[in-house]
Amino acid sequence: VNFLMGEEKQIDNSPSLPPPKTPQELMRLVQEDYELNNYLWTGHIHLPAFEEDCTFTDPTLSFTGTQKFVSNVKNLVPIVEFLTQQSKSEEKSQPRSDLLDISINEEESYIQTRWNMVGDLVALPWKPAIDVIGRTKFWYRPTENEGETGYRVYFYDEEWEVAASTALLQLVTPKGSMPNSTK
Repeated sequence: VNFLMGEEKQIDNSPSLPPPKTPQELMRLVQEDYELNNYLWTGHIHLPAFEEDCTFTDPTLSFTGTQKFVSNVKNLVPIVEFLTQQSKSEEKSQPRSDLLDISINEEESYIQTRWNMVGDLVALPWKPAIDVIGRTKFWYRPTENEGETGYRVYFYDEEWEVAASTALLQLVTPKGSMPNSTK
């Protein structure tokens, strides 16, 4: 993404807010990232909940650092806004991140979500749509911040319920031509 859109710019990512104090608070913030921030489309995550050197993986790429995450999102958002015509579409056709389930495994220290990323790419003449169901595990650990213990995500592990190639084929086929899940 940065290769196509330009050089990575440094972003001040020093947490101005402390990390979440409990795993339950961390889970609430993750839930808000889906339900309020639509983060699968906008990239707006609660940065103090992530370690600066968090590793992000999905079926198509892997990288380390919240700086890189924010940079990638800043480069993708204008493309997404153009393809989805967000300012012109009706509210019901806006791209959305539907949170289907969220749970916490305190024994193994992760929060797991199941979600559906849905959006019509109306700017393209063949009218494709993104409709992918996936799961993300947010692996967390205790961290110290000014003498107080909190919890931050150190590994973001995303998987999709369809092969990456099937999901990517949704971009070049009309809406509904490709499945969103094999389940």
